[in-house]
Amino acid sequence: MTNTTKNSKLQFKRKDDETNAQLYARGQQFVGAVQQKQQRYIALAELKTQLRNGKHVQNRTLQTHLTQAQYSAIQAAWTQQQLIRSGSKQKPDAIKHYEAELNRAQLQDIKAKELYKRGHADGAATVAELCTTQIQTLVVEIEAAITNDPTLSQWLDRPIPTADSTLTVDQMPRAITSSSKSCRVVRKSKAEIKLEAVQAAIHELMQDKD
Repeated sequence: MTNTTKNSKLQFKRKDDETNAQLYARGQQFVGAVQQKQQRYIALAELKTQLRNGKHVQNRTLQTHLTQAQYSAIQAAWTQQQLIRSGSKQKPDAIKHYEAELNRAQLQDIKAKELYKRGHADGAATVAELCTTQIQTLVVEIEAAITNDPTLSQWLDRPIPTADSTLTVDQMPRAITSSSKSCRVVRKSKAEIKLEAVQAAIHELMQDKD
């Protein structure tokens, strides 16, 4: 049986009034972009393997193969990890106040649930409404504080939610130093952060259709 499969070449439909030279230049530009993407993928894959094997990858190397935004994400993530390890020593007063007010709201939430269990529906509703008001006020306060000092957001484990009547205590951000089970922050090493950044860069590159 004869194999009729032949190597196919990339073909571009000629644009109106496009010369042969212009068509060729456009084709070369496309091929160059594809090759560049392939080379970057290989470089990122090699970095991924090195990091997984526990090899040290210098920041300069990461800067070469990551975009500025991707590399900045590494720096931001490591800054947050350093804050986690600092405990309450460097915690800003605004975050301490936020934690104290959140604890107050949480106590009200617990009280409302206990009253409901005991059959005091009216009392539970009153306390729950107070809790909701406290939460909404707290959201406004922390948003204002972060607007005044954007670095405060680094001390929280998630973005500030929208203040509305359905917002619950569990949905509120926790300080990254919190020991609460509701805290979403995970301690990571510098190498783990680098690996996550490289993996994200590979995923973003594969999703790029251009």
